[in-house]
Amino acid sequence: MKMISKNDMKERNRMSILKTIRSAVCSRAEISAALGLSKPAVSALVDELIKEGLVVETGRGDSTEAGGKKPILLDFQADVAMIAAVSFNNKHYEIALVDLLGVVKFYMKKKIRIYDDYRQTIDLIVQGIRDLIQEARAQGQQQPVMACGIAVRGLVDTDKGIMRYSSAMPWKDAPIGEYMSQSLDIPVFLENDARAGTYVEMLNSNGNYRDTLVCVSVGIGIGTGVVIGNEVYRGAFGGAVNLAHATIDHDGPLCRCGNRGCWEALASITAFGEELSRRDGKYAELEFNEIVSLYREGDPVVADVLLNYTGYWLGIGIATILNVFNPEQLIIQGEITQAGPELEKKIIEVVQQRVSAVTRRSQIRFSEHSEKLQVRGAAAIISNHFFSDMYHRMIWQ
Repeated sequence: MKMISKNDMKERNRMSILKTIRSAVCSRAEISAALGLSKPAVSALVDELIKEGLVVETGRGDSTEAGGKKPILLDFQADVAMIAAVSFNNKHYEIALVDLLGVVKFYMKKKIRIYDDYRQTIDLIVQGIRDLIQEARAQGQQQPVMACGIAVRGLVDTDKGIMRYSSAMPWKDAPIGEYMSQSLDIPVFLENDARAGTYVEMLNSNGNYRDTLVCVSVGIGIGTGVVIGNEVYRGAFGGAVNLAHATIDHDGPLCRCGNRGCWEALASITAFGEELSRRDGKYAELEFNEIVSLYREGDPVVADVLLNYTGYWLGIGIATILNVFNPEQLIIQGEITQAGPELEKKIIEVVQQRVSAVTRRSQIRFSEHSEKLQVRGAAAIISNHFFSDMYHRMIWQ
């Protein structure tokens, strides 16, 4: 068995203290009591974190019942550095500069050109990052950009930063993580977009999902992320929980993957638009936000397709997920949440009719964090790594 060195123990204690302060404003004494560390050890590590700019003293708290000096309170400095966050598909790319707790500070979205050589496309994105950093500097934001997160649709090798395959791109086994890291001279981490969205919920939960969490991202496609024991589950080859192409209707519409009746072909926003167009061609050229506006204005066709078609099929697929994973919570993310509470209610109604009594205890809800979900997910990858023993020193040097 490998012995834990004093340096390893110090790093673990340092990370435990940092996570505790991130979770809530607290004092040195409270940290000592919560973590079982001596007050001198806590004070020494807190002083180190203050010197690095990660922690700040914010004033004094209330005295204890025994009296004495009021304790000095500590808070995490989320804006001590920025994260570059990137998401792209075959239509556009999004770039954001985000603080360490996921707040978007600067943002841009542009059309993209997908070249056969991935490097030509990535060069455009890298230039976009540089332009956004320049804008931030012009507005007086001088914090270092410590790392870059990328959220992309498809099969990715997160350890090696390689995009293995994406139906939206012509690239195979493209090492975009390494290429961007060399261009930007910072660490770059690549992740599947659905799992990136799951990191957003983990970041905003402060680690409260101790058992199982499932996130279903519904946009032009469908993606699923699963958290087990506060870790995102990937499977042996990074393709776990790919339920978008599970067959849920053998006689259903043709999917882009070549099969019929896939969940994505029935319940995604793309499928919603296609079903609307089949009902009436006047909906064919409308964007999703325009269709949502019609729904809110009382359009009966939109309401019927949204609730009784898309909502129904989303409920069918989600019921299967709940029966498999039995999570504490299942959170629905993405553009679909714009449709509001009636769709949420319909999905829950369908699910409740198709799951076991124990599975009915799982909470299903729309995410409160779907705005700019993909770039916030890309940033949340870095935030998660920042607070991990494995990657903290790679990112924070």
